Amino acid sequence: MSSIEQRKVSRTIDLPPIASEKLSDVGFFVREEIVKRGDTFTSVLGRLKIDNNELSRFLISSTAVKKKLKLKAGDSIRSIGDHNGAVTKITMLSRNGNVIDILLTDAGFIMAPAEFESRQLLGSGSIQSSLYRALDKNGISEKLGSEMAEILSSEIDFNRDIRSGDQFAILYSANYLDNVYISSGQIQALEFINDGETHRAYLFKDPKNNRSGYYTEDGQNIKNTFLRSPLKFSRITSGFSKRRLHPVLKKWRSHKGVDYGATTGTPIMASGKGIIRYLGTKGAYGRFIEIRHSNGISTRYAHLSKYAKKLKKGSKVDQGQIIGYVGKSGLATGPHLHYEFLVNGSQVDPSKAVMPPGPPISKDLINDFRLQVIAAKLLLAKQDFIAGK
Repeated sequence: MSSIEQRKVSRTIDLPPIASEKLSDVGFFVREEIVKRGDTFTSVLGRLKIDNNELSRFLISSTAVKKKLKLKAGDSIRSIGDHNGAVTKITMLSRNGNVIDILLTDAGFIMAPAEFESRQLLGSGSIQSSLYRALDKNGISEKLGSEMAEILSSEIDFNRDIRSGDQFAILYSANYLDNVYISSGQIQALEFINDGETHRAYLFKDPKNNRSGYYTEDGQNIKNTFLRSPLKFSRITSGFSKRRLHPVLKKWRSHKGVDYGATTGTPIMASGKGIIRYLGTKGAYGRFIEIRHSNGISTRYAHLSKYAKKLKKGSKVDQGQIIGYVGKSGLATGPHLHYEFLVNGSQVDPSKAVMPPGPPISKDLINDFRLQVIAAKLLLAKQDFIAGK
């Protein structure tokens, strides 16, 4: 058998170039913790494995932080660190969608609003039992439901007009942080079919004064001078009547207003722009507010549990502004709002009162508005119930 010769062979192999030999170019590291009941900044930082005395002092000792940031169970705290593990940013995400960043600068840590990425989303639903259940079933936040009710409050009374089979579709903005959904923004356009009647509203911002409003397809203001109801969601327990058995006095007398049953503390909105004429206790009305509007119209709100802060006689209020909260002060068997609508000093049925519309889109902006409407309608048409019509 012949011997086998063994030799060492050296060969150069070309490898792809390394992008960077610096560890600092690897990227950043993210950790996140959910705030638990009884947590403090110290305990959460411990779970995040953060040992930074400067950050701890800022979170625990800063007066600004104490006023702005309060830990609540369910909130989230996210830390971002560099390749050495040093914290460069802390993000506080509250359950209500508010997000605050704690950033490391040359001057130390500072607090600043988080910078979101805004995206447009679509949503739709069909109401079987309630609007809130339809929202929940279709993954739409209750905040958007309240906003939808407020936008159409001059067109639909969401306390008594909603029917099984009603349908809705909305185009809305949403806030994203690091490619993660954080909260819903503002409704851009909506369509609501109520008892067979279609209502549409489109958001438009006047470039001259930066004021935004909602308008119909032809540019008319969707907001009437007065809301159909001073409560977003409730039930009517007693309507306007010339003869009603008083629940406390047990006597037959006229009921020149509308009673809305709601839990104590439910916010009450001014149904129109005006000036507070009376704010205080008024006999059987209990805690009471009267607002004077234009054209001889005034509205009254009775049995309040408390008033909104900083309001007094002579205060100016805007339509939809919170003026007080539902209660049972005065002569009342339970928490509710007694609401009156007066024309030249006489009570009239609010549902039958004449409510002239607000100002429309100006002529010089109507073409811009129409282009915006076309784009919104194309997006809304992607929703199943609209596309199938």
